[in-house]
Amino acid sequence: MSQRRIAIVGGGLAGLAAARALEVFGLRAAVYEASPALGEIGAAVTISPNAAKALQAIGLGEQIAAVATPNAGIETRDMHTGETLDLRDLRAVPSRYGAPHASFHRADLHTALAGSVDPASIHLDHRLTVLEERGTAVRLTFANGAVVEADIVIAADGVRSVVRQALYGDDNPAYTGQMVWRSLLKGTDVPPDVLAPHGHVQWVGPGRHFVAYYIRSGGLVNIVTQEDTDKWVAESWSTPGDPDEMRRSFPNAEPRLETLLNAIAECSKWGLFTRPLTENWGRQQIQLIGDAAHAMLPNIGQGAGQAFEDAYILARWLQAESDPVTAFQSFRRVRIPRVHVVQTLALARARLKHMRDSTAQKAILSPANQSMQKTQDWLWGYDPTAEWDHEPSLPEAEAPVG
Repeated sequence: MSQRRIAIVGGGLAGLAAARALEVFGLRAAVYEASPALGEIGAAVTISPNAAKALQAIGLGEQIAAVATPNAGIETRDMHTGETLDLRDLRAVPSRYGAPHASFHRADLHTALAGSVDPASIHLDHRLTVLEERGTAVRLTFANGAVVEADIVIAADGVRSVVRQALYGDDNPAYTGQMVWRSLLKGTDVPPDVLAPHGHVQWVGPGRHFVAYYIRSGGLVNIVTQEDTDKWVAESWSTPGDPDEMRRSFPNAEPRLETLLNAIAECSKWGLFTRPLTENWGRQQIQLIGDAAHAMLPNIGQGAGQAFEDAYILARWLQAESDPVTAFQSFRRVRIPRVHVVQTLALARARLKHMRDSTAQKAILSPANQSMQKTQDWLWGYDPTAEWDHEPSLPEAEAPVG
């Protein structure tokens, strides 16, 4: 089993987590990353208990705890009035779900993952250009002239996956009509009352929302927004934005939100792209994971989390089955039903956060509405280490969004 040639295309969070998980279960993989250096762009990422369990199970509990900012709670406020619509105390999360809920600078989490993988297995400056299926082997050709043959290929190369395109043609993600602004502020530049009481706040309003929370133990404040737009916005983490344009996107902001907006000196923007629900996750000895398989909107903080679930469960199936085709079929049987629900929830939450009927929005967000708590229990309570080999239960439907 350990002699199988396994190639992972992509050295981001999903690819490195898969490489680490495979090592833990006695399988060695080579990681091929297009960039000339390992690194993550983007500001922050939130990891919920379901994903933290997967990382802990592959021996990364201490490493991620060292760079995590635990989330004690999340407050939701009306963007214009400042009224508290929901206040979720998360201090009991570790005891309730068996793992913490925390936020990270994306680069810190990526570095922790990279440090857990044998450096000799990581090959930089390998941009995949051609993938050829040759019976029981797959040939990978890279822009630098390297040619590799593998018995197993795991595609972790993101929302615009080259592997996915090779398998399914121009199966490009679709623009959602929504765009994101991102910015980072020094924690000392943000008055404590702005993010009190727990350091993690989201403001919601008609057609848009704004999220701010501490990372690096309060040293930085991560800001990410999302808004409906009729303008085309390219998908790029690095497109510079205009802070004044960003501020104009949130008119009539309540004072604490206005304080944050006025503190922004630099920002970036990009469009959100996703795919309809699909079972096109791979074939034969080729398997897609993370955004390459199931790009989703970021509204419930599960993009990276679902990739980490993928990594753990995929490694378990490859350890359990000598035939990779059978292993991948089993992996998809277990993963697709859960991920499709998560993708649907992410879309529904975008509609909820952007509702124009504030009275109806407040009723849905109210702590008295138990449907959202049940959804959280289903999402965060999942344990990939215990449920890797059987199809997941599915949640009851949340209250509909009008």
